[in-house]
Amino acid sequence: MTAKRKPFAWRSRLLTLAGSAGLLIVVGLVIAAIGWAKMRQIHAAMSAPPPPEMPIAIELVQPKPTQFRSSTVVVGSVLAHRSVVVRNEETGIVTKVAMTPGGKVQAGDLLVQIDDRVEQAALKAATATLTQARTSLERAQKLQRANASTAQELDVALADAQRAEAEVDRLNVLIDRKRITAGFDAKVGLFDLHVGQYLDVGTDIATLEGVEDYLHVDFAVPGHVADRIEVGDTVKMRPNASSPVLSAQTIAMDSRADPQSRSLMVRAKLNSPPKTLLPGDSILVTVEYGPNIDAMLVPQTAIRRAPTGTTVFLAEEHPSEDGSAPSLRARSVSIVLAGSEGTMSRIINGISLDDRVVANGSFKVFEGSLLGPVDADSVAFVAEGNLQ
Repeated sequence: MTAKRKPFAWRSRLLTLAGSAGLLIVVGLVIAAIGWAKMRQIHAAMSAPPPPEMPIAIELVQPKPTQFRSSTVVVGSVLAHRSVVVRNEETGIVTKVAMTPGGKVQAGDLLVQIDDRVEQAALKAATATLTQARTSLERAQKLQRANASTAQELDVALADAQRAEAEVDRLNVLIDRKRITAGFDAKVGLFDLHVGQYLDVGTDIATLEGVEDYLHVDFAVPGHVADRIEVGDTVKMRPNASSPVLSAQTIAMDSRADPQSRSLMVRAKLNSPPKTLLPGDSILVTVEYGPNIDAMLVPQTAIRRAPTGTTVFLAEEHPSEDGSAPSLRARSVSIVLAGSEGTMSRIINGISLDDRVVANGSFKVFEGSLLGPVDADSVAFVAEGNLQ
């Protein structure tokens, strides 16, 4: 029975192998067909013409000529024209405080009164003594004219009168020193002083800042700048970067430079300062010096900065190969910047007045990129309003 089944097993195996081989051949033919189709698609794509180049949307500006001077920015200190710290010259107890913190006083106004009752009593006694001495002097003078007294007696009476008068003057000065008054129109600073408080000599009572309609600003400039400015020059000031520009005039320069920094102190007068600017504030001072320098103004959006340098893109005409209208393409040029004026950047080298500079959209542009057809209306000229 076993021998009769062997031919059947071999036939089954042969059929299985033939089916597998046929399946492999079919799969191979399918893969070959797919590969052939892909190769035809790649060949067709490679032989097809390139897609049309799309222009990059940008805005062009034409540089505007300008002139400027070299400048440096320093920090200045605001000072009142007159400023004092009020101190007492005599000891004593405060009997009256006539000023208020932050208030205003006029020249001669009483600020603080120190107890002077002892001096007032002594003044009364000294005044009485002076009256008696003058009466004795008059009597001695009459006797002398009548030859009824000696010259020595007249000298003694005269000396007594002079001593009494000097004592009255001394007490008046002492009383005045215990009455502290304002020396000029001023604004009073903050203080902490009360009636009944005892003051030692030289106690800081309050500060007085003059209330004139101008302020002084002191600032230091480097030596090479100080050599190029003079008294009477105009400087620009700003309390902070967002404040409007204020103009001031230099009125004095120090007679010697600082031995450590080699800088020179300069004082400027700021007329009609804003109310928010107070003595002791700091202020940004822009000092211009040297001759005028020619430059071109372009928007700051046109500037491209990179580790290799600062550049702008210019729009230049290129003839078309098919004879149509010329195209506009970008060309990168290196520039030299020299500060800014508002939203505009100064360029002192690299471009000319006739160049067309890529402004808005410059970040999308690369060397040789298509910018669009040549059209005079596409150039935006720099307006005067952009210079502020």
